[in-house]
Amino acid sequence: MSDKRLPIIEDITGLSRGYRFRWRLQFMGFSIFGPADQLPSRDPRERLKVDRARRVLRAYEALGTQAPDEVIQVASR
Repeated sequence: MSDKRLPIIEDITGLSRGYRFRWRLQFMGFSIFGPADQLPSRDPRERLKVDRARRVLRAYEALGTQAPDEVIQVASR
């Protein structure tokens, strides 16, 4: 696994307003109160990014369309 940080997927396809609010709250919570900097493979913020990308990818698949490359790359981690 790469030591490079993943981008936050800005695409909100298939993400409810409540999910996006909770996701931001969790991300900010991990940033402020979470563990010290870790390798990206163990960082809870990176896991949140991957989970978000996988949800967006599933939404695109449900619509029967092709997801952007950035979403596919992040979701494959």
